[in-house]
Amino acid sequence: MRTDTNIWYIMIIVVSSMKTNWFLRATERISNLLFSYAYKCMARQRPTYFSRGVGKIGFTNLIAISINFLVKSTQTELDHFFERILQKSESVSKQAFAEARFKLTVDAFRLLFEDTAKLASSPGLATFKGYRPLANDGTVLMLEDTVSLRGYYGAENGCAAARGSVMVDVLNQGLILDAQIDKLSCSERELAMRHIEVLKELPVDKPLMMYDRGYASADMFTALLADNILFLFRLQRSFNAEIDRMPLGDRVRNITVKGNAFRLRVVKFRLKSGEIETLITNLPSDTISTADLNALYNLRWGVETVYGMLKDALQIENFSGTSQLIVAQDFYATMFLKNMATFAKLDSDEMIEQNHNPDNLYAQKTNENLLLGILKDKLVLALLDPSPKTQAKKIQAIIQQAARHPIPVRPNRSFPRRRKHSKRFYNSGRSSL
Repeated sequence: MRTDTNIWYIMIIVVSSMKTNWFLRATERISNLLFSYAYKCMARQRPTYFSRGVGKIGFTNLIAISINFLVKSTQTELDHFFERILQKSESVSKQAFAEARFKLTVDAFRLLFEDTAKLASSPGLATFKGYRPLANDGTVLMLEDTVSLRGYYGAENGCAAARGSVMVDVLNQGLILDAQIDKLSCSERELAMRHIEVLKELPVDKPLMMYDRGYASADMFTALLADNILFLFRLQRSFNAEIDRMPLGDRVRNITVKGNAFRLRVVKFRLKSGEIETLITNLPSDTISTADLNALYNLRWGVETVYGMLKDALQIENFSGTSQLIVAQDFYATMFLKNMATFAKLDSDEMIEQNHNPDNLYAQKTNENLLLGILKDKLVLALLDPSPKTQAKKIQAIIQQAARHPIPVRPNRSFPRRRKHSKRFYNSGRSSL
């Protein structure tokens, strides 16, 4: 369980600049990418694919169908897209759609996601005393239990499953700066190392990586320190006998881990439950106090909210196919949609704040479930619009509609921690490719 007891403390020290037009900027970038020849070349399996006319589906429409928040059966979604988006009476079969999807690479969707991640790395978003707190956490993704998926990814609780991991900006509605999917045999630390490599290539100013118990290791410390990346780990008991013997307090000490020496700051304090919390960091004490560290680590829980949205609202585990290729494509398509929805929420929240009624008992925020419903069809219609002027109008209409129905922000609420390793089996609401 966690509580938002630090929310007002955090709000005081968070520096926020104007976020208006994040969603429009993201839409313009993705729209330009979708219609570029370079993207088409990287997105298709062979140079001959999608080179002769558009056919019934066409390259751009194929991408648009695949990112249109698919939750129903494949055939139902195809019929809906042709009727509502293309305004055509004739649709295509799910078999034809499946054949077309196999002509696409994983990069067809990874590049879309990575473009949103680059925008999410740019200046102008909220910070904590100038730092960008980024939380890293992994999860198990349940797949349809086929022999091929078991053979490639592995199995968890008797069902095919993969390991996923995300690097999330916890101060800015959970924008995802990197996402990884791999076999279950790939550890969370291995994926965390990949996040570090990606972070080095992103234009993030003063990133601060935050990790839960189980991530701390000599290799992780070495990798982060080698690139001067700031970090904050929560330590599990028995991680280091020397640290276990330390009294409560905030001190800088020489620590030996697996024969490697590190000079790091160790903070130990007692929680209300009576449990002793231990944090280790390379953050300077002259700018980040002990209270700051406690508040910072509480922010890490934002990654749990991200997984809640990915698994529940966006149904990331309802993959639209049973091949490794389709699983990876859907994974990055969902990460892309999560970021696009978050950009829309940033702008909608700001509009709600600007129109705030002082008589309201609580502050207001965007209803995320309603926002996702609004984005269905309307996002792809905006992406496919060739006119910047009408595209901007469509984006503005989406934000205005989302801002019209806010919900209250209730402080001091408690949230149960999500189980990382769910025992549920794959149960797709969609037809497989």
